[in-house]
Amino acid sequence: MTLHNIPQNTEQPNEGTVTILINSPPFSHIDGKEGVDLALVCAAFDQTVNLVFVDEGIFHLINTQDDDSFLDKLHDKQLKALEYYDISSVFVESESMEKYSINQSSLLETVDVVSQSDIKQFCNNSQHTVIF
Repeated sequence: MTLHNIPQNTEQPNEGTVTILINSPPFSHIDGKEGVDLALVCAAFDQTVNLVFVDEGIFHLINTQDDDSFLDKLHDKQLKALEYYDISSVFVESESMEKYSINQSSLLETVDVVSQSDIKQFCNNSQHTVIF
């Protein structure tokens, strides 16, 4: 996903909304886990969070993870608990799923599939966008 091509928002972004994009894989970086941690912190301070997984970041959402795949502790339980922190906006990019031949049945149940254009809209409508 080429984020630098996101057009500038001509409207005021939604105050208190954070879009977190996770594009790093779970098996070689802890960036993705840090992105999830940030989502939890933001939600704890009553921020609206859009948690979006793109590119290799979609592998965080595979529902059959293995502890040996991660440098850090397994965080699929943390991902499954997002709803308890009022984070109901968890998305995966459809183009990334197609690129890696992953179907929705392989992903955690609470994830919604969205297009790249939807993600650009999330970024445009958010007060903050953070990439991991």
